[in-house]
Amino acid sequence: MGVTVRVTVLTSSYPRFPGDGTAPFVQSICEHLVKLGHLIEVVAPYDPAVRKQISGHVVMHWFRYTLVKRWHIMGYAKSLVGDNHFRGGVFFLLPFYLGAQFWCTLRVALKQKAELIHAHWLLPNGLVGMWAAYLLHIPLVVSLHGSDVFVAQRNWLFRCVARWVLRCATVVTACSEDLYRSALSLGASMDRVRLITWGVDHFRFHPQIPPLSRSEFGLREDDFVVIALGRIVPKKGFDILVRALPLLLKSYPNVHIVIGGDGVQREELLRLAAELKVSEHLHMPGQISWDRVPAFLAMGDVFVLPSKRDTSGNSDGLPTVLLEAMALGKPIVATNIGGVPLVITDGVNGLLCPSGDHNSLSQSIGLLVQDTSLRQRLGQSARRSVEEQFNWQEVARRFTEIFNQSINRLG
Repeated sequence: MGVTVRVTVLTSSYPRFPGDGTAPFVQSICEHLVKLGHLIEVVAPYDPAVRKQISGHVVMHWFRYTLVKRWHIMGYAKSLVGDNHFRGGVFFLLPFYLGAQFWCTLRVALKQKAELIHAHWLLPNGLVGMWAAYLLHIPLVVSLHGSDVFVAQRNWLFRCVARWVLRCATVVTACSEDLYRSALSLGASMDRVRLITWGVDHFRFHPQIPPLSRSEFGLREDDFVVIALGRIVPKKGFDILVRALPLLLKSYPNVHIVIGGDGVQREELLRLAAELKVSEHLHMPGQISWDRVPAFLAMGDVFVLPSKRDTSGNSDGLPTVLLEAMALGKPIVATNIGGVPLVITDGVNGLLCPSGDHNSLSQSIGLLVQDTSLRQRLGQSARRSVEEQFNWQEVARRFTEIFNQSINRLG
């Protein structure tokens, strides 16, 4: 099992109730660290949706930063609208958020006798983690996820704060080469940045999972179903997928696209489908609860991740839904962006196409529609790559190495 490390984890998002799909990767990392024998306590902002829960022996501490319940708008993908600009009230609440998080972190870390602080998201959690780590004389590990770096690069004040945090952090982890390079450009030392791809619970997501009934989504059993899942925001590239649909229907009239999730771009996608006269072949059922995600993904014949860089320059790091579809043995079509090329090798365990190109996307999907053997080969290879490398046990093992190295470095 190895040496136990007492870790205080800071995060701005964490599943708030059973079935919540908000940042499940943070929970997965924490729970698998516990399985390796570490003592993990998580500090996360309160949200009205929080329900008391005990999961995986991870101790939770929810901090409040305002007396008004509806003003809890920090974290849980609520601070940014469409992932590219702040909601009104964020800057007013930020000092209260930072103060409450710092006080809670210090109290938890002291009681826990923490040996290390692990902050998810560079801003704001990295800043609070830096303060606490300095006062307690313990190492700080900061994990980058995408939107935090995007915010830091767009605002000179946030950029200065980000540089400060990155230079003080003992180790910085990035889940894509883009984030790795961004960390270096913001001032992180190369010998302190580690590239760690995310993982998936390949016991929960596996090829034998019974799919949801297609009739629930208005589909027939003989339809060819292209499945996608994520927040409906510009950087997810779902508009590119919708634009690919008319081209697909010219040769494959039984193709249907199902996009699970919700967000600010939903109505725009429905209008686009109407303009392209493909509304009958686009299905948007809304939010898919976390407990139904495996069966929802299993319903598809092909999984597509059409991520792109939005007009503000924001893009995904490495969406865990991609790894979940791989674990299910689904043939994958994904755009060559962010951390995707770290887990998908074109023609080996999936197909890669240029970001923002609906013609190329339709061609890649079309290859899989017409070739059953190719779908089977890619799906089986995707599953193998998850079993061998891209799983949470492997991720937790690598974080364990980083934690131990950080403690030894400071000591």
